[in-house]
Amino acid sequence: MRPVDASELRFNIKQTKAFIAANPIQLRLIPRVRVNSGSGSRLVDQAPRAEQTFRLIDQTRTFGPEPGTVLTGDGQQRKAEFQLLGEPGAVIGKFDYWLDAAGTKFEVVNLIFNNPYEIRAQVVRYGEG
Repeated sequence: MRPVDASELRFNIKQTKAFIAANPIQLRLIPRVRVNSGSGSRLVDQAPRAEQTFRLIDQTRTFGPEPGTVLTGDGQQRKAEFQLLGEPGAVIGKFDYWLDAAGTKFEVVNLIFNNPYEIRAQVVRYGEG
């Protein structure tokens, strides 16, 4: 990867901030760590992170022949995919999650390439929403 020019970096940070500000969401992400449970492992909640501002970008329509649904043993389950976009310095970890006002869980399933002007994560929401 080539070094980023300082003026280009300032411009990209400004654009990222403007894009987030156009449709922001304030979140207190709840990090989780994997701990051994004797027969395997499980994820354990940690103290919530400080509130941060992000933009949640719907990606559902870009995946699969029938976007937004997953076939399960007892029918179909709603599955929505998003990208969570934050400014440089935002703190996001794999397995972090949050609940919306209706109690629907959103989970970070992957961190996407880390540019110096933004941080992105892939987020999945299962269930109705």
